[in-house]
Amino acid sequence: MSATARIDQLTGMFNRASFMRALDKALARRQNGGPSVAVLLVDLNFMPVNDAHGHAVGDQVLIEMARRISAAKQAGTTVARVGGDEFALLLEGDAATPETIGHRLLDDIAAPVQVPNGNVRISATIGIAAAEKRQVSGEELLRAAELALRGTRRGLHGSLRRFEAGMEEALKERHALEVDLRRALDEDEIVPFYQPLIALDGDRLIGFEVLARWQHPTRGLIPPAAFIPLAEEIGRIGELFDKLLVRACSDARSWPSDLRLSVNISPTQFAEPQMASRILDILAKENFAPARLELEITENALVDEVSSARLILTTLRNVGVSVALDDFGTGYSSLRHLSDLPVDRLKIDRGFVESARLNEEGWRIVRAIVQLAGTFDLATTAEGIEAPEILSTLRELGCDIGQGYLFGKPISAEQTSLWLLGRPLPTALAS
Repeated sequence: MSATARIDQLTGMFNRASFMRALDKALARRQNGGPSVAVLLVDLNFMPVNDAHGHAVGDQVLIEMARRISAAKQAGTTVARVGGDEFALLLEGDAATPETIGHRLLDDIAAPVQVPNGNVRISATIGIAAAEKRQVSGEELLRAAELALRGTRRGLHGSLRRFEAGMEEALKERHALEVDLRRALDEDEIVPFYQPLIALDGDRLIGFEVLARWQHPTRGLIPPAAFIPLAEEIGRIGELFDKLLVRACSDARSWPSDLRLSVNISPTQFAEPQMASRILDILAKENFAPARLELEITENALVDEVSSARLILTTLRNVGVSVALDDFGTGYSSLRHLSDLPVDRLKIDRGFVESARLNEEGWRIVRAIVQLAGTFDLATTAEGIEAPEILSTLRELGCDIGQGYLFGKPISAEQTSLWLLGRPLPTALAS
């Protein structure tokens, strides 16, 4: 076989066929008492590079990634490009654990790469599979590494996972849920529910937080934590957001015009350059005033996409949309973010409110957040209010807005309309 048939032409690495031959030979040696064998499968988060800079620049970045991955090579290591943006490492021996090498790779990959228009950063996920005592083929071991790779959360770039028993069954379940989610999105099965937002200085209703709810025809109610990350992973979170916003604006047209809607935005949406214009188009088509909309973003969104977040949020805020920083204190934001970015409100994470019921330390944190917000001339919202004594103390601290089961659970648009008309709700919802 010629050398060109064994080599990836772009990177100069081994190709997939060469890697599989090396893997099969290593496993044969393992069965005859040879050294341990492990595979690391590296998946680069590469699509944004091609989208933003074009394929010519993308090829140069791939070459640089190949160089960094090759630099991890040590005695008993084979590296290869096995897919468009996938690389594999074959480790033989015990010089270093696969996890150690994997974490080092993640750090090397994450370092900025210089391109004609500045720098880009690439993140990756890594799946690891090791040949245990039982006999296994090269294809089976690579498949196990792929299962581990898919078991990582794509929303958390820079993650690493080793193959575990039961992972394949879990992947099958996840695939089934993905099929159902695609159908649910196509058929508008996921709908907005509404939870009251109450001004604490007079118990006035000022609006609702919009929360996604999926009532599956056979699985029952599927919590957002199960399908929101999946929607992000399959690239349809923007579509889900748009549909929920359209529906929420339509629902709210029949409600008092002074009530606003607060809608969560996924961090991954800040990678979409047209996000601001899409939101404004929806508001215009639905005849919904921008001043009635508040967007909730997480601290992690600021860390991952701070420059694009600033541009998008500034564009929206200039026309009247307000911005709340959700789950404040649980992520990685800094005081610089509070001063540099267009934020109007801090949302105190429900975990801090819940802990305040148990000890004074929790109240110290809540008090500090309220005081910090005041320093930056920001309002505050406390989540998870479920007891009158918690409400009373939050009022004393000067918290502006509250939400939680004490005021009302998330309910459908139809039930919300009845509630606004002063009509009784079913007992399970009113309690």
